[in-house]
Amino acid sequence: MEWDEIYKRLEHDMNDPTAWSALERRVKAWARRDFSRAGQHIVDDATADTCAAIAVRLVGARGAETFAGFAYGHYLNTRRNIRRGSAVNLQPIGTQDFAAPEADDGPDPDALARLQREIAALPQRERVAVTMRYFEDCNSERIAAALGVTSGNARRILFNGLSRLRTNLGVRERTKVTARVAAAVLS
Repeated sequence: MEWDEIYKRLEHDMNDPTAWSALERRVKAWARRDFSRAGQHIVDDATADTCAAIAVRLVGARGAETFAGFAYGHYLNTRRNIRRGSAVNLQPIGTQDFAAPEADDGPDPDALARLQREIAALPQRERVAVTMRYFEDCNSERIAAALGVTSGNARRILFNGLSRLRTNLGVRERTKVTARVAAAVLS
């Protein structure tokens, strides 16, 4: 699928699985080129982070003609963040020394309490968006209706809330905050 078709399908239906699959394949090709020696987990992280950034900022795309550049720009930002990130070790995964996993007793109660405090401290619209998305499993349209804003603004508000949570919790990777929120849902 070509870039302009991906854009048109996503513009028509933000949840189009065919378009997201095609976009993911294209982004993964870029990530393999840059991070194949670092391990598949880095390639997958770069792909996921880039696709998430595109999803959040899709309303800012200027059209089908420039969508490839729009997507590549987000990939370059992700690549830069991965390369700069001190938490990411770019050695091939086979050469890293991993500690034996500890028994999984579920989410850490202190971390959950801190997460609940940080969610409660969010501005009201961001708190509502994060709560609806991760605790009530609502999509951006339902969040937008509850907040009285457009779907694009609801995604921006959600992104701002997650960014604020990451900053306040001292988490650099995007996946950690959402994983903590998901862990809180399961408890």
